[in-house]
Amino acid sequence: MKIITIPHSNLRIQAQSVTQVDRKLQHFISDLEMTLAKKKNPKGVGLAAPQVNMKWRIFSTQLPRATQDVQSVLQTYINPRITDHSEGHSYGGDKKEPTLEGCLSIPGFYGPVPRWEWLDLTYDFIDGNELKSASGHFTDFEARVIQHEYDHLEGILFIDHVIAYNLPLYKEDSETEKLEELEPELILALAETAK
Repeated sequence: MKIITIPHSNLRIQAQSVTQVDRKLQHFISDLEMTLAKKKNPKGVGLAAPQVNMKWRIFSTQLPRATQDVQSVLQTYINPRITDHSEGHSYGGDKKEPTLEGCLSIPGFYGPVPRWEWLDLTYDFIDGNELKSASGHFTDFEARVIQHEYDHLEGILFIDHVIAYNLPLYKEDSETEKLEELEPELILALAETAK
């Protein structure tokens, strides 16, 4: 599947709930998971339906697991709903080196984002030809990835948080892979592009 990037307008549209299971939905989820699986990232990665130009409330995550027999777990969430979350926010990592978020729809840019430390999520999954409900409790990095993907379903990009909290944004040098901090006016210009 082709991942759309800014300034594509569909990245800003609120996604719609899935109401029925059919062959189109099943193929879409299979393709979404396959596309995500090809994006190898040892830290973990996610992909939301709006990022592949589909307006469904669906996202998939591929997160590392600390077991010998499973290196990462691929999970798809349909119609996710955050039902509870921590009061406090975290930038991940530590104060000197926060976790920098990136996005497949904003390639080459990274920034710190305040996220809830934990959350409870209710979501649907496909069982046969029906949608069934499940829930989970997520903490730390898993919670961060889920919040990032959930934002995509609301038409929110991580750079919106960077701007709202007046945080730094970094651009990766394609040759050296080093991160260089952008000047504030360049951040605003990128944000304008992403509207």
